[in-house]
Amino acid sequence: MAELGINPAKVCAFIEAAREVAGLSLSTAGDATISGDDSPLATLIEPADGMDPRRREMIAFVAGLDAEEQANLLALIMLGRGDYDIAEWDDALAEAGGLIDERSADFMIGDPTLPGYLLEALEAFGASCED
Repeated sequence: MAELGINPAKVCAFIEAAREVAGLSLSTAGDATISGDDSPLATLIEPADGMDPRRREMIAFVAGLDAEEQANLLALIMLGRGDYDIAEWDDALAEAGGLIDERSADFMIGDPTLPGYLLEALEAFGASCED
């Protein structure tokens, strides 16, 4: 049986912050696409005064997790977007651990579909963010 190595309450807090960050505007400037295109080169437009405080909070949240929790969070994202199913949880964790070692904390942030991925993955573990 798959075992989640991060507290679902932490994931739910991350989901709430991700929902707020997802409200930022997408920019496709400079990637030769039309406005609204969801190409992988799209980036978030942050407020003119610098990085959105919720985005900074999310980066700090991920950076504050230990390596196991970071791997579990990324594996949940991969599970939620359909890269793996719950029966392949150990494989998802192994891949996530390798990716965590190669990247910075903020690579998990900015995808507007992130909250949905995480909610779906939590459901696979029988957990939810409802009180």
